[in-house]
Amino acid sequence: MSAQPDMSGPDSGLAVLLAAIDEEVAEELRKEQLHKDGFDAAQTMEEIGRHLCFVLAGQHLAVPLSLVLEIGELETVRPLPFLPEWTEGVTNLRGEIVSVTNLSVFFQIPGRGARKSRTAIILHEGGLKTAAIVDKITGTRLLYKKEGLPGSSLAAIPADFLAGPALFMAEHGENRLHLFNVGKLLAALRLQ
Repeated sequence: MSAQPDMSGPDSGLAVLLAAIDEEVAEELRKEQLHKDGFDAAQTMEEIGRHLCFVLAGQHLAVPLSLVLEIGELETVRPLPFLPEWTEGVTNLRGEIVSVTNLSVFFQIPGRGARKSRTAIILHEGGLKTAAIVDKITGTRLLYKKEGLPGSSLAAIPADFLAGPALFMAEHGENRLHLFNVGKLLAALRLQ
């Protein structure tokens, strides 16, 4: 009997194989789209890594996976007095108390404050953390920046909370979204 390889760690053979397959598929889709759009290899798209994609007020946004600790539905949020209105309270994340930020209220998006959904992304950077409540998590994607891709502002989210446009390759071509500036959010929450 031969010993079975350990497939549970992030450096396991299975994880490495899946990452390699993801990269190959993304590269082929990118080449096919470039060919369809009449681009040559000189017009490049720079890969910027895998991101978690989500929707807030109808806007498609993304954050780097390296800044995400966890995603899911918050079961328990404990309200606390004397907090800003966008801080719904705190939650227990494996023994650590983390603030819960309702991004719709923080960005003053009309009619979106009180919702039953508790879909949250636990974001962290520089020792700061928050559970950011969003409308919907759409998945993870390998994102690209493209030369000449124009920036745009979003009606619901101030421009300084955006880190620029990006795109991902899908079955029907390029899909565009905006990079969300996690550091700016956490700094703003800390100063309030």
